[in-house]
Amino acid sequence: MNSPSYSVAFVESPLQFLSALEAHTSAISPARATGEGQRRAAAPAGLGELLIVARSQAKGMTSFLDAFDLGWLPDNVRVEREGAKHRILRDRPPERIYLGDPCSGQMHKALSLAYLERRLPEVVILDDGLATYSTIDILSSPGGPLIRARQTLKPSRRIIAAYVADRLRGLAASGRLSWHTALPVPDALAAAFTATGAGIATHRFDFLQTLPTGGSHPRDNPVIGSSLAADGLISEARYREWLEAIIDLGPITYYPHRRETDEFLSALGTDPRVRIKHVGLPIELRLVNLPAESTIRSLPSTAVVSLTVLNPDVTIDVTEIPADWWTGAAPDSLRTSLNSQTLKAAAS
Repeated sequence: MNSPSYSVAFVESPLQFLSALEAHTSAISPARATGEGQRRAAAPAGLGELLIVARSQAKGMTSFLDAFDLGWLPDNVRVEREGAKHRILRDRPPERIYLGDPCSGQMHKALSLAYLERRLPEVVILDDGLATYSTIDILSSPGGPLIRARQTLKPSRRIIAAYVADRLRGLAASGRLSWHTALPVPDALAAAFTATGAGIATHRFDFLQTLPTGGSHPRDNPVIGSSLAADGLISEARYREWLEAIIDLGPITYYPHRRETDEFLSALGTDPRVRIKHVGLPIELRLVNLPAESTIRSLPSTAVVSLTVLNPDVTIDVTEIPADWWTGAAPDSLRTSLNSQTLKAAAS
């Protein structure tokens, strides 16, 4: 007989990994939680088991998993590095599934194969950066496949993506779908999502703040790297001009995003005023203990939201992305989320 308190989390990025820990160690029941403040810093007594299934092939995940001390995990949490496989769900069906990227093709395949003729358990959506807004918007709509912005799918993949989306909407209607988030939730999005029967639970990285991380910090100006140029959403030339203007103010320590290319970083690193720091662990873990007088510079990003919550005494200088930087590849909804929601969080 299966344990009634066994959960599985499928994650493909460091943020998703940390979000799974935050959701699982919360004292709330994720599917029923709504509003703010319904959280607790430590895992309650008797918390069930959690298996985190990490897709180690995803960019940046191997270095993160190698750097993350498994001794930081609660006793009831273990990690596997094989990615989303439907056999994991069949061998020992969980009571709850945490989804790091509901738009993942690998995740769609695993859910479809494991639950084609079975009832889905409770599902909790985790933060996947600012792309999570798009996911929640899709699930708040009456129809449509779970696909990423700018993504074009083959007809067969689109059918599976639509099938999974409809299954999750069915969970919402029965009160078994929720979103566990540290992001600021726009009122209209919250209203649309909860109107489906889904729940929203918020957190402030309570578990992360208990970890013995942070380390030493350089006094040079920290700059958080962005994936927007690497993803083709903004002009790389404009992004480099923005960096040059910051560098002209003094030496910087640059924390690259995991999707930035080696070519770009090599070119940036030729400037003697730039120190490139590959952190392995997420930026949220490395900069959580930054001195209060520090100023972090960044374009709008999820890391800005996280660091605002984790270290409110640090100044975060966020540059709104000008209209002429965009390449036209990003939908209006993503541009709005980046320039409005993230900036709102940074200013709060």
